[in-house]
Amino acid sequence: MEVKKGYTKLEDEECEIVQKLSSDAVYEILIRASFSTLLRQSRWVCKDWQKLIRSDSKFQQTHSQRTLASGHFFQVNSTTGRNSVSFYRSNNDFEKYCNSAQEVQSPFLDFLPTAKSVTIAGSTLHGSLLCCFTESFSTPIPSFYMCKPASREWRKMPNPKTTFKYSRIGIAVKQSSCSILHYKILRLSQSKTGYGYHCQLFNSETWAWKILPFVQFIKLDCTLLIGGDGIWINGGLHWLTLFDEVFVFNTDQEKWTTFEVPPEMKNISSSNRVAVNCDGKLGIIYQTLEWMEVWILENYSTTKPTWKKKYSIDMRSLQQNVEHVYYAHHMWSNNTVMMMSMCEFLAFNCDKNTYYTTTKLPMTADISSLAPYPFQPQFCYL
Repeated sequence: MEVKKGYTKLEDEECEIVQKLSSDAVYEILIRASFSTLLRQSRWVCKDWQKLIRSDSKFQQTHSQRTLASGHFFQVNSTTGRNSVSFYRSNNDFEKYCNSAQEVQSPFLDFLPTAKSVTIAGSTLHGSLLCCFTESFSTPIPSFYMCKPASREWRKMPNPKTTFKYSRIGIAVKQSSCSILHYKILRLSQSKTGYGYHCQLFNSETWAWKILPFVQFIKLDCTLLIGGDGIWINGGLHWLTLFDEVFVFNTDQEKWTTFEVPPEMKNISSSNRVAVNCDGKLGIIYQTLEWMEVWILENYSTTKPTWKKKYSIDMRSLQQNVEHVYYAHHMWSNNTVMMMSMCEFLAFNCDKNTYYTTTKLPMTADISSLAPYPFQPQFCYL
């Protein structure tokens, strides 16, 4: 996706007015601007504005709380083939809006070209970029798009080789310069035999897909990757395998390898496992009905990984006090695990050992038809 400098041209008189405004006045004006205006127009006015919008975390936090709600996109798959995407807000304790008189909007994908069906194929960690495909009434061939929900921008992509039905997608944001956002998309498609993956890589700089060598695992019992989007850390996209390994694909070197999970957690039966990003480090959450542990890759290495247990939590009180079974899905922050049941999302604070419901899920759809993608606007200033 390319957003070029000079999207908005100010006349000389308008430039003089901008220069005469005090920094406090500029701050108050920009803090009230919509995401779309801020990212598509205002940041190109001058370097000071661009620095404030793109680099000031306090400004980003305050602005995002005023303008866009955080929550989750849900992929709702219909038996009629009319797939859709819905957004459900999070009722978080930390969502204290500075200006209660200003309505905080929810992001939607209604800005994409009209289609019979919209499906999210992959997402970045906080939902700043989505890879979607749509299907029309006139042709069975899907159309692929990259989009920014916060600023409502989209760009049509060339289609990958769709004869390979995708099973995993990972998005790697390579560089966010002052004018162009660079990223790569890894598309893995399981082979018909089930032993390995067809591999395609999209590069935003060339705006093209590249077919890479087939990913053939040495251990046949480790061929199945689990989890949704790949976790982008340290130059690679990471997934857990079915049997106690981490699969990592380096998007620059276009090579892959596997390495072991924490030795203490090998062969743990009946546990829910999910790879997560925890404070910029690769993490794995292990969970049963009785306990939950969060392990962090302390010193990144694919040859001699050093894992450290960050949290060990007794889950029996939670499971006894709620009606449904909750499973860890992703980390919302460095100490908060988002857990999902059949009817709602729950935020579990691992430091305080407390939890609260954040999102009620729609009761009209089977949970197997729902795929959540987190969206946190304070991380969308790309």
